[in-house]
Amino acid sequence: MAQGKLSPRQRMINMMYLVLTALLALNISKDILEALTKLNEDLSSTVMTVEKKLAFIYQAFDLAASENPEKAGVWRDKAYEVKKQADELHNYLEGIKNDLIEITGGIDEKTNRPKGLDNREKVANYLLVNEGGKAREIRARLEQFRDNMKQYVDEEAALINMLEALFNTEKKKVGDVMIEWENATFEHFPLAAVIPFITGIQANVRNAEADIISHLQRNIGKTDLKFTDVYAVVKPNALFLTQGETYEAEIFLAAFDATQKPEIYINGQPLDPSLINNGIAKYRVPASSVGEKSYSGKIVIKQNGELKEYEIPTQKYTVAPSSVVISPTAMNVLYRGVDNPLEVGVPGVDPSKVEVRGPGLTKKPDGTYIVDITKMEGTKAKYEVFVKSDDGTRKAGEKEFRIKGLPQASGMIYNRKGGLFSANAVKAAEIQAVFEDFVFDLSLNVISFEVVIPGFPPQQIRGNRFDDAARKKIESLRPGSSITIRNIRAVGPKDFQVTNISPISIDIQ
Repeated sequence: MAQGKLSPRQRMINMMYLVLTALLALNISKDILEALTKLNEDLSSTVMTVEKKLAFIYQAFDLAASENPEKAGVWRDKAYEVKKQADELHNYLEGIKNDLIEITGGIDEKTNRPKGLDNREKVANYLLVNEGGKAREIRARLEQFRDNMKQYVDEEAALINMLEALFNTEKKKVGDVMIEWENATFEHFPLAAVIPFITGIQANVRNAEADIISHLQRNIGKTDLKFTDVYAVVKPNALFLTQGETYEAEIFLAAFDATQKPEIYINGQPLDPSLINNGIAKYRVPASSVGEKSYSGKIVIKQNGELKEYEIPTQKYTVAPSSVVISPTAMNVLYRGVDNPLEVGVPGVDPSKVEVRGPGLTKKPDGTYIVDITKMEGTKAKYEVFVKSDDGTRKAGEKEFRIKGLPQASGMIYNRKGGLFSANAVKAAEIQAVFEDFVFDLSLNVISFEVVIPGFPPQQIRGNRFDDAARKKIESLRPGSSITIRNIRAVGPKDFQVTNISPISIDIQ
């Protein structure tokens, strides 16, 4: 884009183009299509805001011309000439958008949004192929409007540079190749991207119209024709940061005298004047702690010889811990009989505004969750994540987990699975059940087992030690005899019974 001095409104539009370009570098997923649609709505809102200010200025022109036709009439007529050409170009571009929506399937009655947001082929045919393509005609109309507007700016360099910057239709460099403006602007893009592109051009038309008629009104010399709807604008670089990053925002008035340096106060403290340039201030604060942050303030500027204050509305942003999410999707498992830990986060959302719903869920004070599905039937469990906002609650996503029982535990005595022991050691042994190499550190208490001693029938024993009868049988064994401990039963921390326990084979030495 040609290097001209752009107004704050125009720089805002350019920033939106950068956001759009970044989105298009990604695959066109449903989320990206939704983001592009939201971007178009934001651009349309910007156009409407400028149009409201334009209506006020034209009313002021009419009033001035009625009070002093000789002085103001000629400038009022010039302003309406600008309006006529701007309206024609704006309406022409609106017709292009309507045609594109129509040829790609029209409007979805349920969503009130275009059906063919991801359509590239029909968009390209309409703009670049059929009868030479409408894009070439768009370029010609923009060039004509740009050249026509120059006759109203009295060779004022800033306004000429503004027009050249907003309606630059020169070839663009893509990689190492220079290509035509229409190809660089519209080729390979789906409807969801082309619509906000054209809406952005409409915003440029209205911004140029506003700047030019403001120039015309200054020629009348009446201070009451200047913008009076002065308001504070805060333009942050991001609303979501990770810990360690720096929050940065530009704070400025939408209409201001560039020869003045306003006083800006944030949370009651004056901003360093060195951070204010041409009426625009940069506010920086380290993101040193996590959570939702906010600030407010005021801008003080001299207007018509008096100091006036303009409130900076409360601005909010969220600082989240710096983290990386790596999900082993093949291991999305919840186990019965244990407290399964669960952490849930939604990028860009304050954790306090995240709600998780699903079976066996308990939220801990630190914001994490515990899932106990011990008594749940079935083999799968689904958990849904919702985000609460001023507009209500929306679903942010869901995840399904497999439900599994506890793995096999190993029967042991003296922390061994069996082997050679003396008869006295066996008589005094505690029967153990242990989970080896399990993700949870669980303690099991043996409540019963069966012992098989040579020469005697199998004996069922309650508890985790041999009774007197079993001890007498063990005393009678000769070296080389074998004992088997089987059918071991144990309970875990939640009184969840574990029966899948391997037997113990013991040889008397």
